[in-house]
Amino acid sequence: MHEVEVKVLDIDRAAVESTLAGLGVKPAPEERFAAVFFDFPEGRLRAGGQLLRLRQEGDRAMLTHKGRVREEGAKVREETEVEVDDFEGCRRLLSALGLIETAYVEKFRTSCRLGGAAIAIDRHVGELSFIPEFLEIEAASVEEIHSVAARLGFSPDQLRPWGLAQLVDHYHRRGQREPNLPDPPAEG
Repeated sequence: MHEVEVKVLDIDRAAVESTLAGLGVKPAPEERFAAVFFDFPEGRLRAGGQLLRLRQEGDRAMLTHKGRVREEGAKVREETEVEVDDFEGCRRLLSALGLIETAYVEKFRTSCRLGGAAIAIDRHVGELSFIPEFLEIEAASVEEIHSVAARLGFSPDQLRPWGLAQLVDHYHRRGQREPNLPDPPAEG
């Protein structure tokens, strides 16, 4: 499956939620996400522009592999995702196979759907709490993302085809403190 998504930075959450309400969309309650990123000791996944993430999403645990990013007006990449029964058991299994944990990230997400697009407002906590809330739009195509963004009041020049590493770099360059993370993943 292809993942096609963008981020909109430095949002006014109340304004976004008001716009969504005006479109008849009610977001789900905020949910906690915790993610552990894995790589081989020599960094083979990161060097190849890939990532392996184990994420706890409320009561669900998801193991996700993401391929190299292609930027086509959005972050586009191959994504393979499977649900696993036991977050901690899968974490131990990946470690037993020789993978190492490269980063741990926690955030809270408020999500909804607008047409065929998934919309999320993310709020990082812990080491990444210096990143302001942002909006993420994921859809089947760049065109659909642009359409949804326009309905929410955002122009194409406000859309960023970024993953976690780009967010960290962006806010670090803007004078925010750098997190104490062990080599963040290439993309999130």
